[in-house]
Amino acid sequence: MLQNRSLITLLFNLIVITGCSKEIPANPACRIKPSLNELAPAPAVCLVSKDNKLLVLQYEDSDDWYIPQGKAQKSQSAQCTAHQAVWKNTGLNVEVAELLVIASDNTHYFTCHLTDELSQQIERLSVPEWANIKVKNIEYVDPFELTKNNFTAAIELPKIREAFIEMEKTETSKPEN
Repeated sequence: MLQNRSLITLLFNLIVITGCSKEIPANPACRIKPSLNELAPAPAVCLVSKDNKLLVLQYEDSDDWYIPQGKAQKSQSAQCTAHQAVWKNTGLNVEVAELLVIASDNTHYFTCHLTDELSQQIERLSVPEWANIKVKNIEYVDPFELTKNNFTAAIELPKIREAFIEMEKTETSKPEN
């Protein structure tokens, strides 16, 4: 009886301690469209579109918009760098698809898809407690209604618009399931 009570107490404490922690969840596996080959390491961006708007972020120290972007990692493909940037900043587990454009600084811009129903239905995204601590805001914006002054200086807005147009073309040309 005492042994059972000790075991129950131990299990309860373990559940309470681990269930209430604010630990960062493990990174999900990199998700790349199955028909595509992984590319060499490179800085990478995920362009996530919903209702003809682009997923963007704001950091605490700025009112500029940023797109989830990752620096090149020797141990992972450009696609996995893009996937990880979205995950760490927004908590969204996207599928990385086609390479749209490569910017002058070798940043690879990919189409990234929200593949689950819940992600597709979210109207306003909140920053997960465990996400990049500098992120203060996540939104979908029309990249043609904003100017270069709305984005961080590092972003090549014409390249983003070009990639966004290309992404929208591929989205509308997909056969219906």
